[in-house]
Amino acid sequence: MEQYLEKQLGCLCKSVRPADTHAVEAAKHHWNGIAKPLYGLGKFEELLVKIAGVQKTEDICLNKKAVVVFCADNGVVAEGVTQTDSSVTAVVTENFARGIASVNRMASVAGADVIPVDIGVLGEIKEPGVRNCRIANGTKNMRKEPAMSHEQVLEAIHTGITLASELKDAGYDLLAVGEMGIGNTTTSSAVASVLLQAPVELVTGRVPDFPIPDWKRRSRSSKKRLPCISRTRKTRWRFWKQ
Repeated sequence: MEQYLEKQLGCLCKSVRPADTHAVEAAKHHWNGIAKPLYGLGKFEELLVKIAGVQKTEDICLNKKAVVVFCADNGVVAEGVTQTDSSVTAVVTENFARGIASVNRMASVAGADVIPVDIGVLGEIKEPGVRNCRIANGTKNMRKEPAMSHEQVLEAIHTGITLASELKDAGYDLLAVGEMGIGNTTTSSAVASVLLQAPVELVTGRVPDFPIPDWKRRSRSSKKRLPCISRTRKTRWRFWKQ
């Protein structure tokens, strides 16, 4: 299965095409022709131009939007690096489906749907509005062993690609991607440290009211797995460059 997924991912990466340059230039010309300072919309204008390149037309359509939130638990929580335990992940995941989380409120202002996805929540999810795409019941404790197998990583990537394709077919014009899971900042710090070649202490933030000893434990937990992440980043993060 791992070889099959690897081969499929390679084929999918090769099928990705760059943004349509004609649409990009047409969009720039359009916005420059509006009575405003050149590039006066800043980053917002840059995003609109990029979307034109993706949609291959200067007449972009953003009628149907969604925020896709991938939810999963992190095994490193066992090291005491968080304020709450893993049970909170399942609670928040179901709150997304019920429409009572902060992201639901923000998305509603933007006219976007919120689509929660169980990609690896440890607890049982009973809310029907959560998409079940579970790869595993949470990851392993990265301080003691690899958090995921290579096959699980590939399966997770394919799940995201498949879901994006399904939502495109369902008429969505724009997708925002997010994630949620207790312990995610510790794992993110470890990965960011490797990719940015930065000290763990620099990329590990301390939550307000989070005890200093616990913050130091979080930093140690991230640092413990750096050699493993560094050795495997060429295979696990190769797709980012393709």
